[in-house]
Amino acid sequence: MRLVAISVVICLTATAAGAAFGTDATRPPKVDIAGPAPVIEFRDGGETIDTAVPIESLPFVGTGNTCGHVNDYDEACPWLGSTSSDLVYSYVAPYDMCVDVSLCNSFYDTKLYIYEGGWTPGVPLACNDDDLTNCVDPPVLYTSLLEGVGLTSGEVYYIVVDGYGGQCGDYVLEIDEVDCTPPCVVECPPEGVDEGEGPCYDGYEDHFNGGCGSNPIIFSEPPPSNETITICGLSGNYNDNTFRETDWYLLDLTCEMTTITACVTAEFEVSLVFIDLREGCAGFYPYSFAMADACETACLTETL
Repeated sequence: MRLVAISVVICLTATAAGAAFGTDATRPPKVDIAGPAPVIEFRDGGETIDTAVPIESLPFVGTGNTCGHVNDYDEACPWLGSTSSDLVYSYVAPYDMCVDVSLCNSFYDTKLYIYEGGWTPGVPLACNDDDLTNCVDPPVLYTSLLEGVGLTSGEVYYIVVDGYGGQCGDYVLEIDEVDCTPPCVVECPPEGVDEGEGPCYDGYEDHFNGGCGSNPIIFSEPPPSNETITICGLSGNYNDNTFRETDWYLLDLTCEMTTITACVTAEFEVSLVFIDLREGCAGFYPYSFAMADACETACLTETL
């Protein structure tokens, strides 16, 4: 965790297209799809995407050690700047499916991300640094887990085993097929306000409130209020799942000290970030971050 001075002008981003303030939902148990026992492969992944080790079938368990390899890739989950060595596996989905991808049982501070179709720096299909909730009894803290990642039939996926900072070590990569049934339905409460942005589609360009990730740069500004504001909307990936739709809400505070609580609930794994924008988009800095699984709620509270 890194701490910086808190700016009077902040923005809040969420991977939900519609940060829902004050909603709640219950997540049902996940249903695993039965299959044969995995074959454990004791070998390192490939050095790059071009030399990725192919995964022939699921379930899969692969073990190896990233030390002594090269730092080829890095993604923000939410932190950039890692110098850790990384290794790569590949998998071609035989049909539309969902998978859990885990580094929970690894022995160092890991990072984990997936590219679809090739290297798409800055826009992985999925990315996780730390899962402190769903990695059950890991050997060390700060291991990684991606749950319910949707794969498309015939597409090739690259699974990157990475580390935080400069850390490396022994890893256990586990991939299982899981049920794709949506875990819940998040409904907008009566007091909710429609965000106003439509659904994503191939060819979509986010000119609505994509914040620093849009061209032109544009934010939503919640109406001034001393009461809880609930905003509802849609989200998703678009342009062959290359881009992730995000929503940025700009808060321009006039009081000397204001305590802000923001919460978001979505039908998918969601991220919530407070960002310091004193230096503009060229120098923006995430200083507070929360994540939640599908149907659960992520919250942040800061005195600004």
